[in-house]
Amino acid sequence: MSAPIRKPVDPAAAPIPAEAPRAPTEAEWAAMSPAQRQQAIAALVDSMSQEEIDERLAMAEGDPHFDAKVEARDTLRAWFGRRGRRVYVGADMKAHYPGEKGFTPDVIAVTDVEPTPRLCWMVSAEGKGIDLAIEVHYAGNWRKDFVDNVVRYATLGIREYFIYDIPRGHLKAHRLPSTGERRYESIPSRAGRYRSDVLDLDLAVEAGRLRFYADTAELVTASELVGKLEGMIEAAEARIEQEQARAEQEQARAEQEQARAEQAVGRLSAAILMLLDARGVAASEEARGRILRETDVDVLGRWLQRAATAAAVEELFLESTGR
Repeated sequence: MSAPIRKPVDPAAAPIPAEAPRAPTEAEWAAMSPAQRQQAIAALVDSMSQEEIDERLAMAEGDPHFDAKVEARDTLRAWFGRRGRRVYVGADMKAHYPGEKGFTPDVIAVTDVEPTPRLCWMVSAEGKGIDLAIEVHYAGNWRKDFVDNVVRYATLGIREYFIYDIPRGHLKAHRLPSTGERRYESIPSRAGRYRSDVLDLDLAVEAGRLRFYADTAELVTASELVGKLEGMIEAAEARIEQEQARAEQEQARAEQEQARAEQAVGRLSAAILMLLDARGVAASEEARGRILRETDVDVLGRWLQRAATAAAVEELFLESTGR
């Protein structure tokens, strides 16, 4: 059997990879109506080129990469939220600069904006670009984070760029110079910490984790905060249980003392009546009732002593009648 005849591929009929979509230029954006701007944003959010698909696949670096960027985002969000500072912090947020292809830093921070949820960071719509970007490198494209982005982010005017290298436990820090030049300078390390003017915080890698510091105070992560809250709750519950146990013990002691007092009163009352009967001293029902109703042990003790010598039951009560 002869081999099947292969038809030549027509280059014109071959699928052309979709070019990565670009955001409208400043001029195009200015000419758009509000409705057209919303449509442009929606189109950018919905569209994804093969280049972006490949980039997303390359970014899939497993749990260490994902956990580190989410922890950084949540820690910063909680910190600025508690301080009431208007800083937007996002993770895996697609950024669109005028006329540029979109890109997705691991973590971004933008100051002096409302920290409300967004689908993307559209510079034309927001009125400003990203102030800080953090890339977390674990097992992906080394050149993208350490070479390409250093040039690209500086060119776009992103003021600070940090690279957290998980395998090496190292942090690279970059900042645009005050001269306005779009080329990064290295941020010097101070005892292993790198200052971020954007965040007004120090960054460091300690014990295999990216940490943030406000002066000397370390910012707790969301998981650490939950752990501390759980510990506080457990300690409070333990204190409540201890207090309840002490209250129950005190109640039990009080009940025991009350029972012993009642027993002592009963024994003294019975002893007085028995002694009076044994000596043949008559006691009316009123006198007997008075003896049985008395609850003061000291009074009953005096009555018992008098019952040993009294000729009449009334002699027991002389003190209480004022005689």
